Amino acid sequence: MGKQYLHEISFLRSIACLSIVLLHSIDWGMDYISFLAALPNYSKLVLDSVNMFLYYGTPTFIFITALILGFSYKGQKEIPENFLAKRVKFILIPYVCMGFLYAFPYLLVSSGEFAKKAFLNIFIGDFHAYFVLIIFQFYLLFVWGRSWLDRHPPLKVIGLSLILNVIYLSVFNFTDPVALPFADYIWERYYWIPFPGWIFYFTLAYYIGSHYETFSAMIKKYKVWVLIAPFVSGAVLLLSYHNGFTIDSSKRVDILFHTCSVIVFVLYFAMKMKTVPQLFIKISQYSYGIYLLHTMYMALLIILFDYTPLNFGIFTILVLFLVSTTFSMLTIFVLNKWKYGHYIVGRINVSTAKTKRREIKTSQAASIPSCNRTS
Repeated sequence: MGKQYLHEISFLRSIACLSIVLLHSIDWGMDYISFLAALPNYSKLVLDSVNMFLYYGTPTFIFITALILGFSYKGQKEIPENFLAKRVKFILIPYVCMGFLYAFPYLLVSSGEFAKKAFLNIFIGDFHAYFVLIIFQFYLLFVWGRSWLDRHPPLKVIGLSLILNVIYLSVFNFTDPVALPFADYIWERYYWIPFPGWIFYFTLAYYIGSHYETFSAMIKKYKVWVLIAPFVSGAVLLLSYHNGFTIDSSKRVDILFHTCSVIVFVLYFAMKMKTVPQLFIKISQYSYGIYLLHTMYMALLIILFDYTPLNFGIFTILVLFLVSTTFSMLTIFVLNKWKYGHYIVGRINVSTAKTKRREIKTSQAASIPSCNRTS
């Protein structure tokens, strides 16, 4: 089977990317505005709620990774020999470059602090690009476990992975650190990295990808539930958040259900599109580099604001969002003109240029400095 393209993926990827940039823009913007002047309580409530709603962004990238694997390799007996090498080249190497880049400010303290932070960034995922370490675990799981996944009933595997995922997150959401070395750090952040914290997204998306026509028919059949689900899950999420369950990240138990409801909601509308608007195609093409670079430009903007009389008030959030996205894309575009540039910021994903609803080519017919809260 040849390559297959789903324009729905381009649209979903662009929405996830923009959601993450907006989430960080709100987070950085709220901190900066609060530093300059008191932010009204109602503004904090609204912005904090929007931020919480947007935490589906990073899990969506995990979901997209597995959906593409399930869809692209269905019916193929063998995985290409260069499967992992290609992803190391275009995904892992830029991640390592960014790990060093985001450690660079620590040189102002000492070379030792720089080395320590670079090590933590690259090997522990101690910055906003940590999701790369997660998707590589799933690439390995796909290579080693694909035949097992294909042999077992999808509903059984999805159900077991949901139970495992809920248990894993519950341990870190609802218990205190145990008496172990680095336990506080593990409970605060490192538990994000091991794959059990994301396994439900992977199995669900893999089987959706490998049974995509069935999935498409289902969400059209149950479109009423698809359309109301994000509002219900969002309401439950916000009620939980504002009534004591105050973890500020996408590694919450209730985010599992909220993320899935948003994903299906977005896919439903994408399926109804004859073409994806070019803006979303571009965002999708540049999404990995945007994910890697956007917080660097936010940090530079905050420094600029500190040393100039610029004060945009509440519109600081909008400025952070637009400027960080635009300058990230410009940086990616310029560096990709250099033959080694894609090793630094990631390559432009030209395969997403397919804008038809679904273009399938087969042999039978031509027929994503860390902020205070991390997504």
